[in-house]
Amino acid sequence: MKHIVFVVGVYKNGGVERRSTTLANQFAKKGCKCTILVTREISDKLFFPTEKNVEIVFLGDYAEACRKAHRDSSEKAIKAKIKTLKKLQHLTQLLKKESKSISRKIKMLRGGQELSLYVSDNPQSIYIPFGWYQTALLHEVSKKIRPKCVYAEKCSPEMEFLQNQNDKEYFFKIISELNGAVMQTEDELSFYESHLKNGVVIHNPVRDDLPEAFQGQRYKAVVNFCRVSKEKNLMLLTEAFSVFNATHPDYTLEIYGNTITDEEIIHLEELKNWIRERKLEHTVKFLPPRADVHEVVKDCSMFVSSSDFEGLSNSMLEAMAIGLPCVCTDCLGGGAREMITDGENGLLVPMGDVNALASAMCRMADDDALAKKCSENAKKLRYELSAENIAAQWLEYIEKVI
Repeated sequence: MKHIVFVVGVYKNGGVERRSTTLANQFAKKGCKCTILVTREISDKLFFPTEKNVEIVFLGDYAEACRKAHRDSSEKAIKAKIKTLKKLQHLTQLLKKESKSISRKIKMLRGGQELSLYVSDNPQSIYIPFGWYQTALLHEVSKKIRPKCVYAEKCSPEMEFLQNQNDKEYFFKIISELNGAVMQTEDELSFYESHLKNGVVIHNPVRDDLPEAFQGQRYKAVVNFCRVSKEKNLMLLTEAFSVFNATHPDYTLEIYGNTITDEEIIHLEELKNWIRERKLEHTVKFLPPRADVHEVVKDCSMFVSSSDFEGLSNSMLEAMAIGLPCVCTDCLGGGAREMITDGENGLLVPMGDVNALASAMCRMADDDALAKKCSENAKKLRYELSAENIAAQWLEYIEKVI
């Protein structure tokens, strides 16, 4: 039985959590044992059910149990390596670039001490780390063991590495040494392509428990359900809705927002203050996340995504799969462009353009035939991107590269 370990930073009902759990459940149905290994933080309220052969492990708890059982030799080895590197760094202070490289290695080794315990106990497992940071941690702490590893992209890589060329070069070297890498979009693959051994695009799976597409008169609401992070550019959505609402006063905007970090909590308050200042409280509503959000929004008029960058938006895919007419910005990462054919299964607009977004919302609201066509064509994704189909692509790829 294969043991597949998904390595994620946090487990708090976000897109990575949804994607990893959906894949783990499908892998388990195919006879694999799966672990979702959470390295930093885990929520006490989880929305995603798991199969009995899937376990969610918080790394801090695992490491503490190892220490109590005196199985911490790998962690001690990491500490010794950090000590050696610090001495070397002191000797190379004048060589600025080399010193920065050593600083990065020290940071990764410190961050990965607990991870080293898990890898030492599970050297034969297949690891699927999500995002560059989890992958770098895994790489640095397991150089002697060299476990089998397939990278899973989770964001728009050009934004991840925009500010730091050294981090970019460092990760390019790491990713070139892995067994494989799975990207969500063709744009992501193009970013890494010359550095990959066996890169492939596999789109995100759509959950198999979504409600059927709604048929009938739709409720006059514009909806979004997502994390309240700045790359989602929900300020653009609220501004565009205020323009749209001037000619469509019977519509409301309902955003089911999930906050995971302190920064996101602060950003949510900024958005609420902006709405209060413009006296839009009665038409623009920020609502808490809920497990049954798809059932709640399935009869709304449209789903609108205003993101500046995404990996491949799970909320967009789910909205399309339940037949919601969709309006999305053509954001970095290329996911919306890859999924939406403008005017056929949704509307694409330039990112950051308030008037273009408001105009597309008006078009979708005013043209019943367009909305119906987009709905009918969009819901085909639920079969193309079914969890079973996407998991089968993953397992076929893993067999090929491992």
